[in-house]
Amino acid sequence: MEYISSALRLEFREFCVELALRQIDDIFQMAGIQPSQSEHAVNGARRSRVEDYYASINWANLADAQKFLKAIGLVLSQSYISDELKGQIRNACIQNGLIVEGYQVQLPKIPTSDEPNDLFMHQFPGGLPFGLIKPEFSVTAGKDKQSLKFELNSGIGIIWRDVYPNFDFSTFQIACGINSETNLALKKALFAMNQTEYEKKFFQTYAKHFGMADNHIPMLIPQAWIQWHSASKKVLQASGRPLAKELYRIDFVAFWNNHRYAILIDDISHYAIKCGNQWMADEEAYSKRLEEDRKLQLEGWNIFRMSNWDIKQDRVSEIVIDFQKIIRFPVP
Repeated sequence: MEYISSALRLEFREFCVELALRQIDDIFQMAGIQPSQSEHAVNGARRSRVEDYYASINWANLADAQKFLKAIGLVLSQSYISDELKGQIRNACIQNGLIVEGYQVQLPKIPTSDEPNDLFMHQFPGGLPFGLIKPEFSVTAGKDKQSLKFELNSGIGIIWRDVYPNFDFSTFQIACGINSETNLALKKALFAMNQTEYEKKFFQTYAKHFGMADNHIPMLIPQAWIQWHSASKKVLQASGRPLAKELYRIDFVAFWNNHRYAILIDDISHYAIKCGNQWMADEEAYSKRLEEDRKLQLEGWNIFRMSNWDIKQDRVSEIVIDFQKIIRFPVP
């Protein structure tokens, strides 16, 4: 198995041949790669030098692959490389399934024998339902064990598997058995799943600004049920169950670069209580929001929280750009 795709190798090679010979030597040798004799006859000193370095790399060898990724990371750290070129290289790495964090480029984590083969199925064994309606859950008997899963009903979508490292709209529509020419109803259904006008505006602005339906960027999954209980919250509250205080449904979730993100839009009730016709700031209400964040972070979620006041002030375009910068997905 080769660790680095031929597409990425080609793109990085074409980038390197535009550098000076000294820069080519510095990048590869600082990454621990020494030149060999290439079997390919090529024209030009710079292209020949790059081919010599490539000739010494065994793409099926993990150590060699990691050296190559170190060379890419060195390019991302160089001040003489333009931000535009760095962005192109970073995007190429992400599109080929690599993890890019700052100047570090890494292979996707390979599960060991004691780790789940599909991390998403391990995290959400019954699937991840999303939508405004509370999903139904079934427990059925099988030959060797019970099967537990959410039921696919009208107004509810469910994501089952194949989410990491990156989950975009194209992946989702393929899983739904739909193509780009017949996806209009799917896009309308996703939009309708947003609960408030502020969620709709955020979703629509993000989708239009980055071309969510057409480009390799994170898909916003609206109204995601990350927890579930058969009883209502009123029943749980009456019995003093701790689950009554926890988040069941999140405004949006996204999965990118082997990370999961919870996106929340707070209205005034998240930090105030209503007294007559007025809202009064309330420390306890605000404390609950902070407690929610801590719990989500302990569970492995990255939090992106905003206020609907920001959206009222027409700042939503700034917010979606901030979101892109934090996640570092490729800008189309």
